Amino acid sequence: MTASHDWPELRDLYGAAPVPDLDTCHFFHVHIDERGTSVTFGFETSQLPEHPKPEWTASAYNTLRFWVEFTGVTDLRVSGILAEAERAVRITGGGPDRLEVSVTSETRSIAFSASASRVTYTRVYLRGSL
Repeated sequence: MTASHDWPELRDLYGAAPVPDLDTCHFFHVHIDERGTSVTFGFETSQLPEHPKPEWTASAYNTLRFWVEFTGVTDLRVSGILAEAERAVRITGGGPDRLEVSVTSETRSIAFSASASRVTYTRVYLRGSL
């Protein structure tokens, strides 16, 4: 189990409620920017925030999407990429001012070291039943 890192952008939305565990979020997006040495992940959750943004209250919604950008990426290792239901997300301290990040499943993985992370964008929408 990996709780979302201490991102103020999510903490402001969730307040005292627990921030979604990344292992329970749908992992739907990976963008590797070799020029900016960054990796961005996209997650979505049906665990809605206690303190939504005012502009969100005008419409019905049941899903929150958020994008996390990791900067200062080094030691990037990729072995296939596919959104799979059974995968584990890990973000741990990797030494002074470093994070060790990995998303792994039985057949695919992405792992790297990063100097920082932040939530770059959040949005809500109404997701239909599958």
